[in-house]
Amino acid sequence: MLPYFLSAKPEINMRLQYPQQMKDVVLTGVDGDEIVFRPVGPDRGGRAYLEIDELLRQRGALNFLFPQAFYDAIEDFERGQVLQALPVIREQAKPFIQYLELSELPGNMLPTVLLYLDALTAAEQWREAAEVATQIPLSLAPASVLDRVGHLALALADAEQSSALDRVHRHVLSARMLSDARLAVMLDLAHAWRERSDYLRAFNLYRKIQVSENVYQTRARLWVAYCSFYLGHDLVPSVFLDHLPEMEVSTPGYSLRELIKARLSLRDEDFSAAMRSAAEGKTYANSTDPWYPELLYTVALVYARVDMNEASIAAHRELSISFPESPWARASLKDLETLTP
Repeated sequence: MLPYFLSAKPEINMRLQYPQQMKDVVLTGVDGDEIVFRPVGPDRGGRAYLEIDELLRQRGALNFLFPQAFYDAIEDFERGQVLQALPVIREQAKPFIQYLELSELPGNMLPTVLLYLDALTAAEQWREAAEVATQIPLSLAPASVLDRVGHLALALADAEQSSALDRVHRHVLSARMLSDARLAVMLDLAHAWRERSDYLRAFNLYRKIQVSENVYQTRARLWVAYCSFYLGHDLVPSVFLDHLPEMEVSTPGYSLRELIKARLSLRDEDFSAAMRSAAEGKTYANSTDPWYPELLYTVALVYARVDMNEASIAAHRELSISFPESPWARASLKDLETLTP
């Protein structure tokens, strides 16, 4: 009788591919850092063990063998015949779900699982898509896989699949050993949630990025403070601002820091401090900064609160003309209605 950890996994035909040779075997399990397989043909109980490090040292790959129907299904999927393709893709890809601890190895396992995930997403099979996505070990998979799983979460939000969304978002947050490439993906995902005004999900991602020292740490801390402000936290924004390194006016994010300070001062009705921070931020901001429209809006708000209505109107008009598609421009137009007779 085979141990449970070997017998529980499905058997899959596999080709061990090396630069100068190949060997067809049957994958039967994973035992620690070793791949377990047997010869093709009737199972006579014998098992061979291959260390993963040895496979990588020899530049080996795990390539799995598929029937022609699978390749036909891929063509159907690419032609948009998703519902016709999905059952065949599912049948071939689903056994790999139990072997995803091998997903960092060269070969066609992970691409097949990602094809399955894409087909489920295209077919709007949200629950199953979330189930597959949350089985992928994001700490092992390439950064591009983290990006795909993160965008599945965005699609789940669009589809109003709250339970599946929560599950996938937690899985994204669970990723460990984040390389610079994975951190960059996580930062982009955080930006996407922030732009949707989902400040809590953005906050959680930014906070994860800023925990360890990395190239994005200061930027992430600024956005933690920003999201924290919109989440209504009393102390968190100031705490994160106070722990930022010294910033020169030319430092990327300097004007974002001033925007956050202006927002906090407005909240506390310290209009002089709000004016100083807003003016400082606008002076050193770039019009291509994603926070620039909000900075203009904040300048207009500060002017209005100190009864400088003409200056406020001018700032609102600059915003609505320069960034007509921005939600801040829409807010400006509403404010203009109350400021102009």
